[in-house]
Amino acid sequence: MDKQKVLLVEDEPSLTAMYQAVFRETPYELLATKDAKSGSELAEKELPKLILLDIIIPREDGKVVEFNKRVGFELLAKLKKNPKTKNIPVIVLTNLDSPEDRAKAKKLGSEEYLIKANFLPKEVVDQVSKILKKK
Repeated sequence: MDKQKVLLVEDEPSLTAMYQAVFRETPYELLATKDAKSGSELAEKELPKLILLDIIIPREDGKVVEFNKRVGFELLAKLKKNPKTKNIPVIVLTNLDSPEDRAKAKKLGSEEYLIKANFLPKEVVDQVSKILKKK
């Protein structure tokens, strides 16, 4: 059976490598990209079963990340407006822990809001499984 695809949009290479290692032991195939532009393109091309989305990411590869620019929210809004990707569940995976960010993520359509520092990668996989079982 083909593994279900999960897309990770994360610009920190060490975190991406850590999640790739953990996902190898799961029934999921982890696709990874590091900016909003390629995240949007990959989501539309691959139609993953779920997207793990960081909030502080560059718009395009090589562009500087401005901390106050929460580009992940722009990507989330774009994904939810696109007929091809609007039904793909999104888990926001970030270290931004403000009530405003949580509320914005929910309003834009995220299924879950996880603080990276509070979840082991294995627990993130558990959250992915939990959401996909509901779908």
